[in-house]
Amino acid sequence: MFELVYESEYRPYRKKCAEILTKVCKMLKDEKSIIAQFTLIGSGARNLVTRNGNGHFDLDYNLVIIKAPDEYWDNPRKLKETVRVYLDRASGPMSFARSQNSTVALTVLLFSFNENVAFKFDVALIRRNRNGTLCRLVNNKQWYFKGIQGQYVWNEIPDSHNVKEKADRIKKAGKWNLVRERYVELKNDYLSIQDNDHPSFIVYVETVNEIYGQLFPNQKR
Repeated sequence: MFELVYESEYRPYRKKCAEILTKVCKMLKDEKSIIAQFTLIGSGARNLVTRNGNGHFDLDYNLVIIKAPDEYWDNPRKLKETVRVYLDRASGPMSFARSQNSTVALTVLLFSFNENVAFKFDVALIRRNRNGTLCRLVNNKQWYFKGIQGQYVWNEIPDSHNVKEKADRIKKAGKWNLVRERYVELKNDYLSIQDNDHPSFIVYVETVNEIYGQLFPNQKR
């Protein structure tokens, strides 16, 4: 079962992640002319970090690609691989393991002394489409063509374009505990059915939209 983690416990890890991603953004800009900005998203940004029982906890980041040469827009596989290389370079000296290329994010693991995972952070590549909606770079690993595995596409995140404004309004109304409680409920619901297609940020977006709809039913969503 998921439960919330106190900020005092994950604060040092958040600081370390920020140091790593700051280096990544600088290297991307200096060496590849890629302008990117990282943001701690959803759970970590709103004190909603969770842990499954006695397991590890994680932080989720978006790496928003603001500007890049055409060779990267035209080849998202190359874009993600480039970010992965710089992520490994930046995190290596801090005892993190080599990053893993998962379906949505790049996952970086920190192992404890007994070789169990003590902490991990995920970095998803994000861009905005012409409508301002956030899109995630997704790797369909089941796709094969001429011996090449994986199809990289930008998928829209439904109802994500103004999730920050909705969250701010909920918090201003003094109803943030509703989000905290429902967020943990949804995480556990997906865990109970072994649904791995709902990372923390997606659950966060769903939760904010649900609570916002309950509190402000007559507002445009």
